Amino acid sequence: MRGFRLPFLLAACAVGTPVLADEAPARQWSGELVAGVGARPDYLGSDDMELTPYVAGHLAYDRYFLEAQGLEVRLGVELTPQLALGPMMDFSNARDHKVKSDRVALLPEIDDAFEAGGFISYGWQGIFSGRDALTLDATYLMDTSNTHDGSIGSVGLTYGRKLGDRWSVGTSVRLTYVDDKYAQTYFGISPSAATASGLPAYSLGGGVRDVGISAKLGYDLSENWSVQLLGNYKQLMGNFKDSPVVDLEGSASQFSGAVAIGYRF
Repeated sequence: MRGFRLPFLLAACAVGTPVLADEAPARQWSGELVAGVGARPDYLGSDDMELTPYVAGHLAYDRYFLEAQGLEVRLGVELTPQLALGPMMDFSNARDHKVKSDRVALLPEIDDAFEAGGFISYGWQGIFSGRDALTLDATYLMDTSNTHDGSIGSVGLTYGRKLGDRWSVGTSVRLTYVDDKYAQTYFGISPSAATASGLPAYSLGGGVRDVGISAKLGYDLSENWSVQLLGNYKQLMGNFKDSPVVDLEGSASQFSGAVAIGYRF
């Protein structure tokens, strides 16, 4: 998987606008494909940006759906009109010598990590009008690739609303928690790595990694085509923002964004 660097932050940036009460599907099959270009930090905690492709998609049949945001994929089933759950998988991108920070580039390389787990979500329609919805969801993933051998959990709240016939907006807040193994792999520095890179040795445990806010603005060009503007801000927290790869070589404030074209069918 090395070199296949689709966005790890833009996955969080893509705020899905929920299906609203006045949008009952006319067919059993429905879907949307979205593609564009974005920018993100070149590793989690970096203050150097890089261009990256943005891809997303949604395919639904009756109560079953397949969703993709970047390299995150969910396969779900709606148990009720409000409650959905299912398995999911994601990739944590590699950090190697290609990063722009000279000292971080001298740290041991971290391979792409394949993570598997599940999600659950519960939604409410008609919060302020018949054209909006609110969704609460939680995810849990474990590394299956022996890259960090840890786990990642998150909880998020998403609000979506239709504005007239063409405009739509969405926003979400999300808190992400990681365990000790994940924390030490991506934010820790061993004594030998400190000697090689010139960065101070650093050890930390798990906890709340970051709190993020995402936003999405969509405009329907026609019944099938749309333009989408997406943005995301993450604030690294606690011992994570104090890591030398963040505090000395990067930034605790993480921005990303994308412009994309969507096609619904």
